[in-house]
Amino acid sequence: MRYTEHGLQIPLDELRRILDYAENCVKYDSMEPYVYITPGSRPRIFQYCYYAECNPIDHTHSAR
Repeated sequence: MRYTEHGLQIPLDELRRILDYAENCVKYDSMEPYVYITPGSRPRIFQYCYYAECNPIDHTHSAR
């Protein structure tokens, strides 16, 4: 994954891995079944919890 002049560039295999992990978090960790991509020059991919006391997951942080 890298940032380009067109935006965040993610290889398809890495995107599949992120989606598989996000789906697993929905099944077992009470996470929302959505991902949110923040705008700007350094976009991030977040997944939030249904409960306020749960921290969101930053999927861009765990990407290669």
